[in-house]
Amino acid sequence: MPDRGFLPSDAPPLRAVLVDDEPAATSWLAELLNRHPHVEVVGTAEDARTAERLLDQLRPDVVFVDVRMPRRSGLAVLDRLAPGMRGVVVTAYPEFALAAFEVAAVDYLLKPVTAERLDRTLARLAGVTPRQVRHQDGDGSTAEPEAERIWLDTGGQTAVIQPEEILWIEAEENYSRVQCRGQPSLLVRRTLAQWEEQLPQAVFFRVSRSLIVRLDQIKRIRWRAKGGTLLEMAGAETPLTLGRPATRRLKERLDRGVG
Repeated sequence: MPDRGFLPSDAPPLRAVLVDDEPAATSWLAELLNRHPHVEVVGTAEDARTAERLLDQLRPDVVFVDVRMPRRSGLAVLDRLAPGMRGVVVTAYPEFALAAFEVAAVDYLLKPVTAERLDRTLARLAGVTPRQVRHQDGDGSTAEPEAERIWLDTGGQTAVIQPEEILWIEAEENYSRVQCRGQPSLLVRRTLAQWEEQLPQAVFFRVSRSLIVRLDQIKRIRWRAKGGTLLEMAGAETPLTLGRPATRRLKERLDRGVG
């Protein structure tokens, strides 16, 4: 059985609503969620309109929603979530991944959902690095889940990357520029706030309003006059330049350790 002790013992229950026009899919997901002592399924809906009324009444923490449903897409539900609510897409169709993340979905689950994959979603919702969630395999040993892919819309094309490839992310208005190890940077339609929702906080840190860096890929820190910093990152030729406030935040974060 998976070890589901990654949620804090004193954490309040995560209240969830499930939206799917397939009763069997709803029942299966509810069964998986009910195995978690800190998750409470408070309602279900079979279409977008019913779901929106339910969300207004119950104010859950998270909604798990299918994409293809009668009359209206489940993505419309996510696009109208109230502040504080988070959404997870659950679908049989991988081609909706980009659209899901454009409406700030926390995660994207492909049917049939497995207990191990759902654990990683719940870990992300709880602010725990998915790699910290460990599972028992058949011979009793522990194994870590494979890294999750990230689909990126780069303007007419789709790029697929792994989180561990990312070195830093810089904001450019409503876009962001992603620098991966040994590759040209990518300009994508995603804000830093959306990146923060998806990336593990143990190693990715927002040092300023416009920059997120991967802490465990910092190769060298060169302190400069007037409190600035040059960061040399593994796999990148050009260092990052930080000002005084960002340098102070980075130092405070590194003092707490990485990972």
